[in-house]
Amino acid sequence: MVTDLSSNYTSPAGRECTMAAGKFAMISPASRVLDLGCGYGEGAVTIASEFRASVTAIDTSLENLVFAKEYARSRGVAHLITFLHEDITTFQNTADPFDLVLVEGGVLSFVNRRVGIAKAREFLCPRGWLAFSDLVLHSETVDDEIKTVFEENKYHYETEATYRPLLRSAGFELQMLMLIPQSGWDNYYALMAKRLEDNTGFFADKRVKLAFHREIDVFYRLNAFSQVGYLFGIARKGDDKM
Repeated sequence: MVTDLSSNYTSPAGRECTMAAGKFAMISPASRVLDLGCGYGEGAVTIASEFRASVTAIDTSLENLVFAKEYARSRGVAHLITFLHEDITTFQNTADPFDLVLVEGGVLSFVNRRVGIAKAREFLCPRGWLAFSDLVLHSETVDDEIKTVFEENKYHYETEATYRPLLRSAGFELQMLMLIPQSGWDNYYALMAKRLEDNTGFFADKRVKLAFHREIDVFYRLNAFSQVGYLFGIARKGDDKM
C-alpha cells in the first residue's frame, strides 16, 4: 500500500492518499488544484493524469522543479501543470481560488503548521478542500534517539489528537484522518535506500546519505513505528463567518 518503488513520493504517504483527496474533492477537468511543496511532482502529476485537472505546483527547490517538469512531460501532462519557484509562506495567488490544496510530505511541519494551514485556507474557494500528510508523535514519551533523528526539537511535532483542534481553529471541518500503515513506511524506506545509490543530485550528498542511513537504522532498530506515525487528513473549508 501507499508508496511503490517506481514512484517519486518521498514520504510514507503516497499515491493512494493523493487519489483519495482528488475523489473527496470531486476533482474534474474543470477544477483548479494547488500543490504546495510539490517536490518531484508526483502528487501534481497524479492529479493531472487521473483527473485531468489544472494544477499549479510550487516548490522552493529549483532542482525539484527541473525534475518535476521533466517528469510531467514524460507522463504527457505538462500542459496541465504550471510549476512555480515560490516560497509557500510568501506566495500570492493572483488567479481564481483553488478547489483543492495539497500539502503533502510533511511540508506543514517544515513551514510552520499554523502558517501553512492558514495559507492553504486563503487559497481555497468557498467550501474548498485541503489534503495533507505529516509526521506526528503517538505520545509525549518518545525515545530520545527517535526524537533526535526526526528533529523533534526543531519541528515540535503534533499528535493525532492535537491536529484536530489545530485544523478546527483554522476554520476547517475535518472529513478524514488516518495513520499510514507500516507498509507505507517500509515502501518509503525501500525507495529511499534505492535513491541513496544516486551519484548525482540531492541524494548523492554524503551528508544526506548519512542522515537517511541513520534514520532508517533508528526506525527499525528502535521500532519507531510504535512511537511516531505519518498522518493523512482531508478537511473542508468552513464558512468564512466561523
